[in-house]
Amino acid sequence: MPSSLDDNEIEDLDPSTSSTLDDNGGDAKAKQPSTAASSPATGEDDELLNVVRDVVTESRSDQAASPAEGEDDGQSTDDDKPKEQDDEDFSDVPFHKHPRFQQLLRKSKAYEQDAKRYNNVQTFLDTAGLNAEEAADGLSIMGLMKTDPVEAWKQLKPTIQKLLVAAGEVLPEDLQRMVQEGKMDQVAALEVSRARAGVNASQVRQSFAEQRQQRQQRTTAVQALGGAATDWESRRRKNDPNFDAKFVPLQKEILFLQQSEGLPNTPEGVKEQLDKAYKAVNEQFKPANPNPLPKPKPVIKPVMGGQVAGNQRPAGDVSTLDIVRANRRAS
Repeated sequence: MPSSLDDNEIEDLDPSTSSTLDDNGGDAKAKQPSTAASSPATGEDDELLNVVRDVVTESRSDQAASPAEGEDDGQSTDDDKPKEQDDEDFSDVPFHKHPRFQQLLRKSKAYEQDAKRYNNVQTFLDTAGLNAEEAADGLSIMGLMKTDPVEAWKQLKPTIQKLLVAAGEVLPEDLQRMVQEGKMDQVAALEVSRARAGVNASQVRQSFAEQRQQRQQRTTAVQALGGAATDWESRRRKNDPNFDAKFVPLQKEILFLQQSEGLPNTPEGVKEQLDKAYKAVNEQFKPANPNPLPKPKPVIKPVMGGQVAGNQRPAGDVSTLDIVRANRRAS
């Protein structure tokens, strides 16, 4: 047995294992008969050549039947098509990346920012003691100062005149009369007017601070009363499964107590009034039976008389002896 392949066998093996075999698949078939004829190998070498040829032939047949990986065979499949995003479900994205969730998140942040701005403006108005109409007039005049100064001065002039008097820059009537009568010169009268304005401003600030404190106390008291009522309702809802059925009668009872006894002004008074109304409602409340007893079934009366199926009573007057004889004949 030869120990190695000769040159002719190498020439036959080389094109069979070449990388260009896929492009020249037809040449391999043409070379097979000539290779078999020209190869002097026998035994194991001949068997090795046959195995190599079979493998190459099978590989070529598989590649011809299915296109090579990465090549376009002209037919598109579902995997090759780009995955379209579902605008309705978005089931292919995580929840926190869902477009609608992101949209709601952006809206929530915008609403939060708007609410913060509104609270800042409202807090300033409450601190300064301004109402909505006064704030709107001030903003309107400031806008006119940039676009129409003449109209802005017409609207602002009465306010300026009041401000000059309140600040002491314009003499009041009594000081003007004293200056006209020569009892006081203009400079002294102006100093007295400014001193009066300072005292009045101090009194106004003190009064305003007291009023603001009273408003805050009233707001805090109202919040405390509302919190007491909310806590009472939450506790009752948790402990009473029939609270929803009692809610409307309870509201009527609370309204009656408020009209007859007045509104409570402390959290303890709120709870006492609610307990009183709740007790009155419980005395008249009749809960529906969730598991009513089943209605008794009608009693089935036994059938009296008649005859058993298959046995026919003979017509006419029949004696017992006739019945026995008839049964013997039947048996």
